[in-house]
Amino acid sequence: MSSHEQPDYNALLHRMRQQILELTAQIGELQNNPAASVERKFNKKVEIVADPGSFDGDRARFAEWWIKLQIWVKANYKAFEDDFELSTAVLSRLKGPVAGRYAQVRLQECYQSGNWPAWDNLKAEIEKYFKPQAERDWARQQIRSFTQGNMRTDDFVTGFLALSIQGGLGNEHAVELLERNVAPAIAQQLYLQG
Repeated sequence: MSSHEQPDYNALLHRMRQQILELTAQIGELQNNPAASVERKFNKKVEIVADPGSFDGDRARFAEWWIKLQIWVKANYKAFEDDFELSTAVLSRLKGPVAGRYAQVRLQECYQSGNWPAWDNLKAEIEKYFKPQAERDWARQQIRSFTQGNMRTDDFVTGFLALSIQGGLGNEHAVELLERNVAPAIAQQLYLQG
């Protein structure tokens, strides 16, 4: 073997040292900030629970918004340092002429007194003012006029079941209303199939 055919051991060692230094730096970075590498790799933020948005005072939509807000608060509870941050985050989502005015007055009261309600107290207070007193009656009234029309059957049944649960209907009454409100051709098929 001639001298020009032998590998350059010095150059090979130099490249290996460089790779070891680069890998060591990458390991150190991962140990110090593991999330940074994940963010670089995926370059996107995963939002576990979406912000529920605001409540404009429409009591028919309160239940849906309220459960989303409570789940959002639970998912982000550790992000709130104190009752002030939690209260302002929740109250600032109340909008419109009624809910917005309530929030404005409540925020002003809390600010002036320096007392911010704990989460459980704030939940009870908001439910007292905005949860429909006759939610069960409202759901029962809605279900009486809830017909399938051109709606897909699975969408109709899902909506119907939600209203029957919200209205606290017993199975027998719910079945009676379902029979009355479903498209006649589908009711006939259900009877034929048993």
